[in-house]
Amino acid sequence: MRSREAAFDQARSSLRRLGIPAELPALHAAGIGISRAVLGGSHSVAIYPPIDSLVALDPSRVVETVEWGADTSLYVHIAFCETRCTFCHYTVDHYAGRAKHPGTDDAKVARYLTALNRELAFWGAQLARAGTAVSSVYIGGGTPLVIEEAVLRGLIRTIQNEYDVLSRAEICIEGSPLTVTAPEGEDKLRSLKAQGVTRLSFGVQSFDDDVLKFAARGYKRETPIRACEIANGIFENWNLDLIQGLYKGSSSEIWGNLETIAEIRPPHLTWYHGRFGDRPQGHWYRTETKQAGFEDEFATLLGRMLIWQEMAVLGYDQTDGNRFVRSRQYTDPFKKIRTSASNDLLGVGAGAYSHVGAKATKGNRRGHVFRNEPNIRAYVDAVLNGNVPVATGRAVDEEELVAASYATGLRTGRIEDENLRSIRSARQQLSRHYDALVNKLSNVGALEAYLDDNGQAGLRLSSLGKLFEDETLSLFFSPAVKSALAMKTISERKLQHA
Repeated sequence: MRSREAAFDQARSSLRRLGIPAELPALHAAGIGISRAVLGGSHSVAIYPPIDSLVALDPSRVVETVEWGADTSLYVHIAFCETRCTFCHYTVDHYAGRAKHPGTDDAKVARYLTALNRELAFWGAQLARAGTAVSSVYIGGGTPLVIEEAVLRGLIRTIQNEYDVLSRAEICIEGSPLTVTAPEGEDKLRSLKAQGVTRLSFGVQSFDDDVLKFAARGYKRETPIRACEIANGIFENWNLDLIQGLYKGSSSEIWGNLETIAEIRPPHLTWYHGRFGDRPQGHWYRTETKQAGFEDEFATLLGRMLIWQEMAVLGYDQTDGNRFVRSRQYTDPFKKIRTSASNDLLGVGAGAYSHVGAKATKGNRRGHVFRNEPNIRAYVDAVLNGNVPVATGRAVDEEELVAASYATGLRTGRIEDENLRSIRSARQQLSRHYDALVNKLSNVGALEAYLDDNGQAGLRLSSLGKLFEDETLSLFFSPAVKSALAMKTISERKLQHA
């Protein structure tokens, strides 16, 4: 690594070349600025349409109308964690594991897993009738590794028995520093690897003790360092999550994290930007006396540039604004599918999200997105009572297909295919809306034209645009989605003041 002084000087110099901070007022006027709020219900524009834009629907209609393609990815949600972090807005409940708290919590977890297995069997039958194979499996949460080894092995057997899992499919499971370093953690991981798990992912969030304390992670930096050592000894491919901008986070904290990364050298690293929903850190950020504990906009941009440049110095390739790989062989296929409306994804479990057929709006196959009931007890009750637990959704019509091509496509580069050109030609008002938005953002330097490897002209985020990656992408939500999000915000404010 470079010296700290040289690294910070280089990051500041790079920001100045991009017009930061001088051009911030122009960017703000164009709608671009660092946001601390979740974007449509998620910490990043990872899915489209965003979950907060989905509307109530009849679950039976989803089953009747959705048409599966040749293959899909499968996401399985384990809704339990050993700690309740102060920043996390996911659908989870507290469970420290049978060894720590035997008793009533076991019944709660067992009931959830019974429902989960039933839902897996239901969709497995649907996919079997459609002749649809599973191309990748991601068992996430929550913290799946908090569940007992025998139960996890049974879950994987259920997936392998109920679905046609392709032989090349990656099977990833999420853990945490506490579950990886638990007395049974290493043996549990070796057992799961023997059963077909190919990849491990876990969130450290920071190696700074102060940040970890206020995040309520339940450990100090020695624990995640040990977890990384264990992961390195078992899996060739594993991912480490960090979050920039948590409470008490700073550029100095980022530098300390980079120094630790230089020693650990994970194969894949995801470095998110902290955004907060209705959790303590969200309340702290909106509280005047605590707001100073969070990075301001310039500090966030400086930290992000520092991350980009020093990860490159460490030999990592940047696959998008958040993800870094030591070698291209470690690229995460599930994340690429999750952030692309062009590939099918089936989500199973409380709050799980699915998108199916979004690429094919021509012909008889229509795109759909849908989400399961996010309330864990309501999800379990629905499944155990023989009902499909889908609660909300939205059809991916031509307007949403165009919006998704920008909102998820610009991340790595958008090429307009024949189908998109045909839609834009037929829908002139929609075309003018996106042309105007592209022109506005190009004028402030957030977008740039490029040629792909085949010489096709495309559009992508510029280096400046990537500094505000998710904020820029969210500007491309469709007018219908923006309207739905605005209505939800108004409704929530009314409830708060009722």
